[in-house]
Amino acid sequence: MTVLIVIASFVAMEGVSYALHRWVMHRIGMRLHASHHRPPQPGWEANDLFPVMFSVIGITVFTLASVGPQITVLWWVGLGVTLYGLCYLFVHDVYIHHRLPIRMPPLRYLEWVRRSHRVHHITGAEPYGMLFPVVPRSTRQDDGAASPGRPTRDILDRRASSRAIRSRL
Repeated sequence: MTVLIVIASFVAMEGVSYALHRWVMHRIGMRLHASHHRPPQPGWEANDLFPVMFSVIGITVFTLASVGPQITVLWWVGLGVTLYGLCYLFVHDVYIHHRLPIRMPPLRYLEWVRRSHRVHHITGAEPYGMLFPVVPRSTRQDDGAASPGRPTRDILDRRASSRAIRSRL
């Protein structure tokens, strides 16, 4: 049962991540998030405050879980949330943006995520999800060659005219 709680919490975090990215970061939080859509600078960027704020949620869940045995299920929820955060950190900051000095060989799934994230940086729109980013049909090439949710080279080449955007990924 506890494993199911961890898995469900992890999976639910993709929805939470999507919603926060779309309706918080790209609206009222754009003042901070805009730093992530600009050319990279060494060190911290204003957008780095978001993971710090989001970690408060995980810390709060773990704290509530420690209050008593009747709510220890929250500990397993906190573990799922934390595991999602670690995966997000690895995929987004290590693999996609190379913000930490860890180099990885190209992996098919992670390359799909990188291409999808690049479409987001180019268009400023979908996909907002991170671990399962789906590029809308309207954004994909219409020749039928693209698999569902996979951005094609056409959209990347057509819209990647800005040197700043290309250097960001």
